[in-house]
Amino acid sequence: MTFFNLTISIVSRASFGNKHRNVQEFLSAIKSGVALAGGFKIPDLFPTWRSVLAKATGMHRTLEDVHMTLDSTLEGVIEEREGIREDRVKSGASSASDFENLVDVLIGLQEKGGTGFHLNTNSIKGVILDMFVAGTGTLASSLDWGMSELMQNPRVMDKLQREIREPFHGRATISEGDIEASELPYLKLFIKENLRLHPPAPLLVHRECVEACEVDGYLIPAGSRLVVNAWAIGRDPRYWEDAEEFKPERFEDSSVDFAGSNYEFLPFGAGRRMCPGISYGLPVLQMALVQLCYHFDWSLPEGVTKVDMTEGGGLGLRRKSPLRLCAKPFVPESVYEV
Repeated sequence: MTFFNLTISIVSRASFGNKHRNVQEFLSAIKSGVALAGGFKIPDLFPTWRSVLAKATGMHRTLEDVHMTLDSTLEGVIEEREGIREDRVKSGASSASDFENLVDVLIGLQEKGGTGFHLNTNSIKGVILDMFVAGTGTLASSLDWGMSELMQNPRVMDKLQREIREPFHGRATISEGDIEASELPYLKLFIKENLRLHPPAPLLVHRECVEACEVDGYLIPAGSRLVVNAWAIGRDPRYWEDAEEFKPERFEDSSVDFAGSNYEFLPFGAGRRMCPGISYGLPVLQMALVQLCYHFDWSLPEGVTKVDMTEGGGLGLRRKSPLRLCAKPFVPESVYEV
């Protein structure tokens, strides 16, 4: 199975209200853009000649094509939702405020005003694009590494499945409300440990020093770009005992959290500009893991005894090789009861 397709479906429905007809073309353009941003580029080696080299190597044309595809798709989505919105309001079927997907919420804010900032169509496109760029690959990566660690650690898998299956015993479906009511503390410990070892964005968004300053004896000139390596911090033996081992229990009775106040654990960054997706991504991640662990028993393919945990390159922390697992449906006994 591909977790990327799962997260695409979730984000599409949250953003558009459904899986849009042009979503594959849209995603292909996003992948091209992300690959260009995270890969090797000759123009970056010669900043003075960047513009000339970008055109000579074809990178400029590729970026233009990516931009045109993304812009036209988003323009179509917004126009479509505006039309649906107007039709429903005219027919009296629903008021404009009843819409719940992201595009409709943003259009509603644009119409009402009073946000304290100018929300135009380009701003709406930017928010939607952020949802896809930051919310699909990162969630898929977390699920990929989470399932990899569960297969590597049968003890953790057994403990997590027991915690999930006991309160929901006999249930055919599990809702987000069910998960919130049950709390599931070990699931939360598991997610923290997974994000410690496998932060979806190993290098946090760059920061630029506005003016020269001195930090801990180091002179930071104005204009310097600072890169925070969240991956290395999460594996630093000065802060983590047995740093390379997967132990969800290390967070038990610990105040360390990913809210940005513990600088030894920064999967979402810290400060005013920490990742805004934390409030959206965590519930989705919890829901996906609960469904996967409740409804299926997992095993490695025949002949495979160990999961390859080699990491791939790029902006995000992904697996070098695809994760291949066998899923056996788990059917609660009460489903058969009459």
